[in-house]
Amino acid sequence: MIELSGHKVLVDPWITNPLSPYKSVEDFVNEVKSVDFIVVTHDHGDHVGDAIDLMRRFKGAMLVGVYELANELGSRAGALDRIIGANVGGPIRLSRDLTAVLTPAHHSSTIGDPVGVVLISREGAIYHAGDTGLFSEMSLIAELYDVKVALLPVGGHFTMGVREALKAVELIKPKYVIPIHYNTFDLIKVDVQELVEGVRLAKIPTNVIVLKPGESLNL
Repeated sequence: MIELSGHKVLVDPWITNPLSPYKSVEDFVNEVKSVDFIVVTHDHGDHVGDAIDLMRRFKGAMLVGVYELANELGSRAGALDRIIGANVGGPIRLSRDLTAVLTPAHHSSTIGDPVGVVLISREGAIYHAGDTGLFSEMSLIAELYDVKVALLPVGGHFTMGVREALKAVELIKPKYVIPIHYNTFDLIKVDVQELVEGVRLAKIPTNVIVLKPGESLNL
């Protein structure tokens, strides 16, 4: 969950994943109370997660995603009037103070293309890469949006591993990077401290912040 300019945004909300501190979606809903936007980067089960259930529970939430996937999830949630179907390209005006940009992601998806997302507000830009391999155009994302925080997958096998994520940090040069998409399953187990040490040795001016599941951070 990302909070920007007074808005709560969920990205790929698999609330009930094996490492989650929440035992049910209901526990999460009771604690969070409200959500403004739900972004789904692609249609894999661990990224769609509990989005449909959350759309049914948070009656004011809007779902953002690639057009075909947004329509599919909106239909399944009975909330076609609360979808924002878009595509990779330019700005999506979510509110007066919050803009989203869907970015390429090198991955797979059955319904629509996989994407990342940049969330932009007066507080800065946050880049959630979604599931992706490394690609050189990440440097363009940095150039266009001056990324303050980057959330990058590091688990390997399905996405970038630590070595590739280190190169991504070098290309993007965010002020902060938060590793994601690792250790949920044996296939994507890594020592995330390798990224911390790699950034330090490369003298990249980025702070690596390792968050535990359910942990929060104010920047």
